[in-house]
Amino acid sequence: MVPMGHAAAGGFGPVVNADAFRAELAGKAVWKLLVKGLEVFVPGRTASIGDVRITASPALMHVPVFANGTGFGVQLRKGKALREPEREIYVRGDSGRIIGIAIVGPAAAIGTRTIDAVNLVRYARWLTYQTLYNPADSDSVGAAVRAARALQDVVFLDPAAGIGLGVEIDPVTRSPLSRLLVGFGDTAAVTVQAYPVTGRPAQPVRSQN
Repeated sequence: MVPMGHAAAGGFGPVVNADAFRAELAGKAVWKLLVKGLEVFVPGRTASIGDVRITASPALMHVPVFANGTGFGVQLRKGKALREPEREIYVRGDSGRIIGIAIVGPAAAIGTRTIDAVNLVRYARWLTYQTLYNPADSDSVGAAVRAARALQDVVFLDPAAGIGLGVEIDPVTRSPLSRLLVGFGDTAAVTVQAYPVTGRPAQPVRSQN
């Protein structure tokens, strides 16, 4: 655990109370998607809210990482995805109209060397549409489009590359923020760094198969 009572936002925001921030983060859909993604697709790996490092200046990893106005991002070598990533779509809200997606697989599938909030959300929306669209059912087109547009939370994990990101999309401005930076090391616990922005309410999630 990072031994501090407050965490500076590194020039991107005000000083954040670490305990209050972690308590808020624990209730957010993006954190719950991270935990579910690890449980379902990367068994044996765990993330602890108490060990989350809060910073706008990410610690160095084995790949180049950065932070800007849209949160965290990573730079990867150009590669070719040998398989499609696994994914699970979740819904939340009373009407089930708010969508989240957990994606686990090769980062090369995203199609860009720079993986940040904007590029990841673009890919997640496409993947959400492709997952829900059924060529044999014309009625599925509208549902798939609506789900892609309703996307608000994305978690992407590439255990082989040792990295992951968690993104929130603001429901009002529709601006994405890459809030979580995930690192896979030699231990069962993954490292999580959180971008210090607060204010989105906590809501439950449930799986949509």
